[in-house]
Amino acid sequence: MSRFYLTCCTWGAGVLLWTTAAQAHFLFLLPQNTSAGKTTIQVYFAEEASPDDPELLKRITDLKAWQVSADRPPQELKVVRTAEELRLEPQGETGGALFIAADDFGVVSRGEKTFRLMYYAKTGPAAGDAAWEAVRTSQHLDLDVSPRWEGNRVQVTVLFRGRPVEGAQVVARGPEYDLEATTDAQGQAEFRIPQAGVCSLRARHIEGTSGELNGRSFTETRHYSTVACEIPSAIRGDGDAHLAAIPVQVTSFGGAVLDGALYIYGGHSGSAHSYSREEQGETLLRLSLSGQGEWESLAQGPALQGLALVAHGGKLYRLGGFTARNAAGEKHDLWSQDSAACYDPQVRAWQELPPLPEPRSSFDAAVLGDALYVVGGWQLRGEADSVWHSTAWKLDLSRSDRKWEALPSPPFQRRALAVAACQGRIYVIGGMQPEGGPTRRVDVFDPQTGTWTQGPDILGEKPLAGFGPAACALGDRLYVSTSEGKLQRLSTDGTAWEIVRDLPTARFFHRMLPAGEHRLVIVGGANMGSGKFETVELVAVPVDR
Repeated sequence: MSRFYLTCCTWGAGVLLWTTAAQAHFLFLLPQNTSAGKTTIQVYFAEEASPDDPELLKRITDLKAWQVSADRPPQELKVVRTAEELRLEPQGETGGALFIAADDFGVVSRGEKTFRLMYYAKTGPAAGDAAWEAVRTSQHLDLDVSPRWEGNRVQVTVLFRGRPVEGAQVVARGPEYDLEATTDAQGQAEFRIPQAGVCSLRARHIEGTSGELNGRSFTETRHYSTVACEIPSAIRGDGDAHLAAIPVQVTSFGGAVLDGALYIYGGHSGSAHSYSREEQGETLLRLSLSGQGEWESLAQGPALQGLALVAHGGKLYRLGGFTARNAAGEKHDLWSQDSAACYDPQVRAWQELPPLPEPRSSFDAAVLGDALYVVGGWQLRGEADSVWHSTAWKLDLSRSDRKWEALPSPPFQRRALAVAACQGRIYVIGGMQPEGGPTRRVDVFDPQTGTWTQGPDILGEKPLAGFGPAACALGDRLYVSTSEGKLQRLSTDGTAWEIVRDLPTARFFHRMLPAGEHRLVIVGGANMGSGKFETVELVAVPVDR
């Protein structure tokens, strides 16, 4: 079969003028199963592989499409057009096949530029299927985009007439991401895909050769090629999976795991730096870690964010946080709280505990043995200046006459940090400082000696790596997740951190909690580039050998 370098000579007058509606639209293909169990290939003319205005499909006037397999000759596909859709009808067995198409838009004008416009598209089975590497399409497409999936990463190779293209623009779009890169000398670009779902890839190459087509001159040819396919949660690695999406996207909330279930409370659901009563959570939610069922609302409480939630002895403990006294759109009136409460899942009710010695938010807490430790944070006081805490506290949960006991003063003041218990010690990780901004510093408290020491800084390439991290122990090892999307583990001797894997999504102000012998659950949080996350991820941890 010859390359799809088409010489279409029929196009509508509407195509000759490059209108605003077409400026950000590209040709995409995507498989779809009908109610009868038959597979069709939907044709989209949109910014990604999803439906757009059906009227735009009328611009696709000379579509040619084929079904390509590694062991069979290419088969030309029938193009079916209705008032609402444009689709392709596959032929015979579709297993192990890719579907490719092209459309020559002819010569178009945009401002002072007149150029020839070529579209190519490709789709196939879910990411990770052998067909993506077994079926070669570069001999059929002038501009070809070939993805290679490895875990949650995709390496894209862009070829123009069989040769690598350096400097080609490549874009990856999905449910909650829009990424861009430029190909290197080998024609390659790489993305970490942060979420399961349909991934829409596209590449652009401008061929700077002038010419003439059907009496119209052009100065260059613009080639756009796309790939679209489904990325299942299993592509993230052995043992990775998604649980039911979080009902409300939140940051700065409390999270804990108890008896095979994930619990979250409170948090911030508004946009960055917007705080109000309406944007703060006040419900305790539960989700089974078995992968079955949906989120369940258990009990109401005060509206809080910047709080801590821990589990011990079959119960949950909620601590501190701050409340916005203002309504949406009003001047911020934020107040840290000293409240502490215990929730018994058997009784399904909150019980008040001795309040914190001072109001506190943007801190964290951990349980070691029967003791609950609170470290870090500050006190918000409405219009008055905030007070950074230089105290830390312990509450013995085994006692009936519970009271807070002061720890030796920490040698730091930090908020937006993570606190975790591991190997008989309390680790205080990262955070924001009153002066000097975010830090990757780690401090360690030994309850046996009552002393603070400094541990090795967590790893990170950017200053914000230590801002809003999450940490927990899994077995006898300590793990940290930062905004750079790397899972770190502390060495057994406590002297260094190592990167053990990339995470499916890069988040901060999230929670990472133990979810089994070799898995962690990651929930909530946000990314500066893509906003808040609703996905709840079970992440496999490499076995420590």
